Amino acid sequence: MFLKRAFFGLLGGLAIAASMSIPASAESGSVLQSVLSNGKLRIAVLGSLPPYATVGADGVPVGYDIDIAKKLAAALKVDPEFVVTDIPSRVTSLQTGKVDVTIADFTRNVERSTSVAFSNPYVVTNMRLLVPESAPYKTIEEANAAKIRVAISRGGTAERAVPAHLPNAQIVRFNTQADELSALLSGQVDAMAEDDFYNRKAISDNQGKLRQVDGSLARAEIAIGVPAGDADWLRVVNLFVDQFNASGDNKALFNKWFGFDQPSLQAQY
Repeated sequence: MFLKRAFFGLLGGLAIAASMSIPASAESGSVLQSVLSNGKLRIAVLGSLPPYATVGADGVPVGYDIDIAKKLAAALKVDPEFVVTDIPSRVTSLQTGKVDVTIADFTRNVERSTSVAFSNPYVVTNMRLLVPESAPYKTIEEANAAKIRVAISRGGTAERAVPAHLPNAQIVRFNTQADELSALLSGQVDAMAEDDFYNRKAISDNQGKLRQVDGSLARAEIAIGVPAGDADWLRVVNLFVDQFNASGDNKALFNKWFGFDQPSLQAQY
């Protein structure tokens, strides 16, 4: 009898210890159940990256990523709650439980995946240099030789991609892409590094002033970020992304906000 009590006591102690060692975010289905029970989906979004997202004078966020977030909330039959964040906080907002998902031109990579999890991509593009129309360099190699000043976003993919391809460049960091573009148009920097789709929209909005340099700095798989360790929540978000891509909804929203047809996701691989 004593041995039996000791054995079951040991099992109980191990169970308690194990439950204490597992973070709340790793509990299966914890985010999903919280979203459904609270009736709202908390989404981290950027506030100044059109056409992905921007916050108007009325304080209401609009854009491609915003519409995607609304569709995800509608699929879950909950209300969207937007949390405007900056680029570095896209990760920390998930880690601290401040938000349930990040939909913010968020490129998935191995480094970030050690801290948070990612859905399948809903956009696949390339990072390229955006320069003034009058710039003398046509390629990344020529731009590197010219020792140009390149604007990048703090905490973004360009932090690694630009020094790897342009070791001679002077890196100038900004908090938002809007600040980068303003610096480029005013001549404070010689180029900015952003994804091809953002660049094409910026070129269209600034007719005759901007163009892209030939060559890719990095391949960008843009996806929805979720807290690490919650397989059930990731499963649901992944299913949404797969259906969003397959249904034609993604193509329609992309065309609405960017003004041209979205290239095939498969063609970008």
